[in-house]
Amino acid sequence: MIRRNRSLLLLHAAANALLLWLAYEWLGVDESSTARLFLSAIDALAILTLICWLYGATLVWFRLGEEKLNDAFRIALRNVGWLLALAVGALTVYGLLEKGAAASGTPALKIASWLTWTLRTPVKPAAIHAIFQGTFWLLRWAALPILLLPAASAIATQGRPAWRAQRRYVVIPLLALIGLWLPFIVLGWKPHAASFTLELASFTLRAGVAYALFIAAMLGLARTSA
Repeated sequence: MIRRNRSLLLLHAAANALLLWLAYEWLGVDESSTARLFLSAIDALAILTLICWLYGATLVWFRLGEEKLNDAFRIALRNVGWLLALAVGALTVYGLLEKGAAASGTPALKIASWLTWTLRTPVKPAAIHAIFQGTFWLLRWAALPILLLPAASAIATQGRPAWRAQRRYVVIPLLALIGLWLPFIVLGWKPHAASFTLELASFTLRAGVAYALFIAAMLGLARTSA
């Protein structure tokens, strides 16, 4: 067992150094034209594919208890396309969460003002903003890893059948974003209006859309979880 794990450790020490070097080189790729930008995207996708293959094989290695690393890499290679799709989806969700965390200042201020006016007690925007930041932190570093890592392990081992069974691990965080983050973005958007009547109509419409997004996402979460 020690020898078996030593082989994996040595492989990761070398492979991760190579991947870090490739990522560093990719950062210096010229993107001055559309063609070069396209090639840069292809390079990034190729590096991400190698990462998915390496860590997919590692997941297979531990999940199935393969005696030979070659067998784990062969299994992961067959399913690397599905792993890549999961990785792209996960990166998209993390990017949206990052934007949501950065844009949470305005909704926090509005909520604090509304609570202060409703409760007749001062509510600090910083406190509401801290709650937002804590929620986004928990989503990024607790909820998503718990959801995505078992899904990645199953997909690396079984491929398409597991992908069909594990799609909820991608759908759930997306629906959570739609229901708990996007409504505040819609409410915080302030289109230019020439009169108070138009402003009121705009707010009413935006509130309706935000509420509809919340309800649809919550129902979607319930259906997906079931």
